[in-house]
Amino acid sequence: MPPITENVRQSFAIGFLCLVLLVGVYLAVLQVVIYSTKPASPGPSPTPQAYSTQTTATYPSGRHIISRDADGLFYVNGRVDGVMVRFAVDTGASVIVLNSADAERIGLELDQHFSDRIRTASGYSQMMWRQVDNVTIDGRVLGKLDIAIMEKGPDVSLLGLNALSRLGSVTMENDQLTIVY
Repeated sequence: MPPITENVRQSFAIGFLCLVLLVGVYLAVLQVVIYSTKPASPGPSPTPQAYSTQTTATYPSGRHIISRDADGLFYVNGRVDGVMVRFAVDTGASVIVLNSADAERIGLELDQHFSDRIRTASGYSQMMWRQVDNVTIDGRVLGKLDIAIMEKGPDVSLLGLNALSRLGSVTMENDQLTIVY
């Protein structure tokens, strides 16, 4: 068998590196295509849980596991003063933030001018403070809480840290959010 020359070794190494580079580019393009083609987020719904595609499981040990929804968020159902509200879990929100539609369904007075300001990820927005008597998340009673109502709020109300801190341990790993009571 003839000896392999240095030129052959270099050609082989360059060819192999090109192949690895092509496979990497293909995988990067595939990832962009997969993650940029998520379905359009539906608009607000009068029934809070009407369009959720996520999976949830509650275990007797007090562990509640929520799968990431198709739009990339985690949703939980709760009640504010007895009225069902669908919340997006938002660890960046200091407090519960209700949109005007949910606040009206709950029966909170909105005749006051939205005179306070709240800082959000997209800048400052007008809001008002209210206190509600009872917040319940997944059957767990959290009691009285201060909430913010945004004049031009999000499509879905936000479950902020003032409620999350009363739930117990909240962790996120991969595409699952786990709440342990």
